Amino acid sequence: MPIDLYQECANLVNQVPKGRVTTYGAVARALGDDIAKRAVGVMLNTYAPPIKMPCHRVVYLGGGLGGFAYGLPSKIKMLADEGVKVKNEKIYNFDNIFFNDFKTTFPLRKARELQKNLAGKVRLEDPDELPKHILGLDATYIGTRAFGAGILFNINNKKVVKTFRAEVSINWPYVPTYLGFREMSVFKPIIEEAGDDAILMLDGNGILHPHAFGLACHAGVECGLPSIGAAKTLLCGKVDSNSCRDLKAATPIRLNGRQIGAELSTSPRAKPIYVSPGHGISMPSAVKITIKASRLKIPEPLRLAHIEATAMRRSAL
Repeated sequence: MPIDLYQECANLVNQVPKGRVTTYGAVARALGDDIAKRAVGVMLNTYAPPIKMPCHRVVYLGGGLGGFAYGLPSKIKMLADEGVKVKNEKIYNFDNIFFNDFKTTFPLRKARELQKNLAGKVRLEDPDELPKHILGLDATYIGTRAFGAGILFNINNKKVVKTFRAEVSINWPYVPTYLGFREMSVFKPIIEEAGDDAILMLDGNGILHPHAFGLACHAGVECGLPSIGAAKTLLCGKVDSNSCRDLKAATPIRLNGRQIGAELSTSPRAKPIYVSPGHGISMPSAVKITIKASRLKIPEPLRLAHIEATAMRRSAL
């Protein structure tokens, strides 16, 4: 989906006239989802040329100044030069100069609609034969630079077959529940290079998602490969407290009466992870393969991919 969310954010912020201010929440709602409020702040702080936007005109609800990359004194001066008064680090007469008349195409609504359409393509049955390899994928970031790593891992002998790397520029910040739109740009070239004989394993969710279409679903459907999500925190649903919680026994996670994932402890002292199928694999197989690929809390393919991606980011600093 060719949406540049940084540019979409800039298109909105550039509509705010001199002498007026808007809020992070108002921009998020104009993008199409209030959940993007924090992401708006990130975009205002990390955009790069040729994108331009008067981010000093974006403040907190009620007139609090919020943040500014060049410091609040600079923000206050820039606002004052445009006729906006600040008193005690709050916008004076905020209600009268608040701008909310955005012209917008609501890009996040379009992204959500695409998620819902693609969710209809998710299949949770095992193929006749599952691949014998896992491709663990992880990414780290510096601003709009993404550093991705893929670890091709043999499930049976638990050895690394090959390491893949990719560095790309991204046009989408982290927005909760929209992770696929951010990370597929860095993972897709790795997946294409690695080939089609692997189960994708991603640091995120599969169907354990409010719209049943997390990162692992996105990757699996887009690339046509079996995929598993293994997340460190519970995004939604409720762990079935009446079920067994033995080590390496999966405890169901349910939402509206349906199992959408499993809480899994792979080490006696480690916090659990949350496993869910993404596409082309069943719930039992997703859990079984995750257990088989785990030595510590995080499954080995993901743990090693994270180490590699982190090393890439550090070498770029």
